[in-house]
Amino acid sequence: MLLVVGVPVVAICWGMVIITLAVTGKDSLVSDSYYKDGMAYTENNTFIDKAKRLQVKADMVYNEGEIRATISGYLDEQPSFLNMQLIHPTLETRDETVMLQQMSDGSYLGLANHDHLGKRKLWLQSPEQEWMVKDEALIENGKSLTLSQ
Repeated sequence: MLLVVGVPVVAICWGMVIITLAVTGKDSLVSDSYYKDGMAYTENNTFIDKAKRLQVKADMVYNEGEIRATISGYLDEQPSFLNMQLIHPTLETRDETVMLQQMSDGSYLGLANHDHLGKRKLWLQSPEQEWMVKDEALIENGKSLTLSQ
């Protein structure tokens, strides 16, 4: 009797759990602004193409939330600041944009508010010069990374 009644009761309980998770869970991987994302994608491609033409390359070190980067390529002049987007593969709430200021030695320095160790998509952009380098890397403390197209 327990087997005949128990299996449907367990199935109903698990069904209620799954429905609750589906209703209360946030769909962070689904974008609400398709048009805006499409326009940003087109704009990013022009920025990426310019970075390829200029052969922009960045060497970056992440150390306890401090990001230090140096850039090279066929640039007329060094930008005064850079934007670094650290993008988590699945969780939108773990994404962060860090502004890197140019230091006196020519490198760029910025501080992240959160820990970003692990696999991340990295977008390094110069809004002034309209170029962007996109890459994917495994971030570890003190490990040097090279970003290029």
